[in-house]
Amino acid sequence: MNLPDYGPNPLSVELFDTCHCREFSEQLNTFENTIFGPDFSCDYECFRPWVESGSFFYAAVCGEAVEGRSAILSVASVLITDSESRDRLMRGEIHDMQLAPWERSRGGEPVAYLSSIVSAYAAHLRAVYDCLGTDVEAFLGSHQVQLRSGFCVATGPAGFRHLAKSGFVPVAGPLYLGKYDVMTIEPASARTAFWQRVFHLPSAVRESDTVLLLRDPAVALSETAKRDDAKEIERRLNESKAVRYRKLIDY
Repeated sequence: MNLPDYGPNPLSVELFDTCHCREFSEQLNTFENTIFGPDFSCDYECFRPWVESGSFFYAAVCGEAVEGRSAILSVASVLITDSESRDRLMRGEIHDMQLAPWERSRGGEPVAYLSSIVSAYAAHLRAVYDCLGTDVEAFLGSHQVQLRSGFCVATGPAGFRHLAKSGFVPVAGPLYLGKYDVMTIEPASARTAFWQRVFHLPSAVRESDTVLLLRDPAVALSETAKRDDAKEIERRLNESKAVRYRKLIDY
């Protein structure tokens, strides 16, 4: 999980939910392989069963960093796996792409695996998390199940900080591939709107993902400026979502 800086604001942006992300899932897989590197690289044929499982959820922001050429800018994804697969990964028996999608017939407890969160612009975070939360909530409601835990692999310092601010804590035990922290989250530790939402916690005092995740003394912008920036990005995303087929995704 990385949070890279991609430079100047894009000319236009579009938000895609899980259903529409499936249409360019191969490009998303290539994009994530480039971002995360060989330790997390996955051939699309190994990735396809996740996409087709019905237990894998995506939200992506695409935009024109160069006029006339649309690119993937920000991505978030969650796999609903089961507790047995989670435990096997934590013991070092399997890699993340070998996690099994949750199926009621197997009887295991559903667990959320935060597979990726890549944000080119900090203000995209709320939009992709909100979109992803809607899809995950719909899945949980349709299956009449509830999440009680989640986990993730932190691939670097920025990812670790992001996860910690969300409420994840590192697990005592073997490092993933001998070098990456595995982190877990539960309802009691959830600190951002997305995780409070998928854990079905009361929403009255939720703090936005964007504001919380940007709260860092090194950031010179005021909280007001951050909120205004996030609102402007959301406005542009909502406008472009209505015409998402206007452009061909060309990554």
